[in-house]
Amino acid sequence: MGLRAFEFPKPVAEPAAVDAVSPPRTPSTILDTVVVPAQREGFEQTFLGEDCWYAIRISGGMLDKIKYIAAYQTQPVSAITHYAPVARIEPYGEEGKYKLIFSEKARPIGPIPFGDAPQGAMQGPRYTSFRKLQMAKKLTDLVGRT
Repeated sequence: MGLRAFEFPKPVAEPAAVDAVSPPRTPSTILDTVVVPAQREGFEQTFLGEDCWYAIRISGGMLDKIKYIAAYQTQPVSAITHYAPVARIEPYGEEGKYKLIFSEKARPIGPIPFGDAPQGAMQGPRYTSFRKLQMAKKLTDLVGRT
């Protein structure tokens, strides 16, 4: 029948250590972090309260690379304020979306304000490196200008 109500989700990805045979890359070029837009209620209830984030689309090639998630709080905050390490990624729903389960509570960062980023820069998930996230002073340090 195709019903999955009684099935337990199985992880499709679990962050792994850097592969020893991969060509060396600097920490600022490794895309291992996804930044997601979050409205206040969802941010407080889910990101901080449930230690997860779900109903997110992730490109197939990124599933096994994501080690961190960061939350960009929409207006009135308009800044990245928290991040968390990702323990595993599970399918969520029937539409090709995913649920990221944190390995620990989200931690504050920044805030990293929207600043002079182009309008619409945080309409959906964006990928960056954890190193860039730690060093960013404003959103364009992560996503650039388009």
